[in-house]
Amino acid sequence: MEVTQHDSALIKTVVDIDLMTWSEQTFSRYTAGLMLRYGRTFLLLADEVPIGTCQCIRSWERPSEAVLFTISIRPGWRGRGLGTSFVQQVCDALARSGIRSVVLHVDASNHHGIRIYEDRFGFSVAAQLPDEYGNHRDQVLLRKILQPADTPTLRLET
Repeated sequence: MEVTQHDSALIKTVVDIDLMTWSEQTFSRYTAGLMLRYGRTFLLLADEVPIGTCQCIRSWERPSEAVLFTISIRPGWRGRGLGTSFVQQVCDALARSGIRSVVLHVDASNHHGIRIYEDRFGFSVAAQLPDEYGNHRDQVLLRKILQPADTPTLRLET
């Protein structure tokens, strides 16, 4: 499900799921709120309860490209193929709205994660990003083409 209206009650949910997923906090309450209002947030639901979140932003360098900023699934729900289905559904929704490609960063040492994005979803390595976040850990930029450049795009009203 895509969040279509800002909902301040979801801020805690997004932050909590993120904290359960990553070793370092991705969001403050403020950045999570900004993502809910100005980015694109998708929720993975089980019995109407959010068990996963995915936040995307549009690239300034490539306006027809979305950046998959973060994807998180609650512990206890992992290992069931839900993440695979969720990523595919997010990519499909982005493509339907006229987005032509999606990128994401993966830690360069996460060979298993890189291979999953390449093999399951058709991402390919677009760039190596040394010390991208200033923590002496290199990142890999992966890109997936959702629509060829000659495909007409939907015009989004702002």
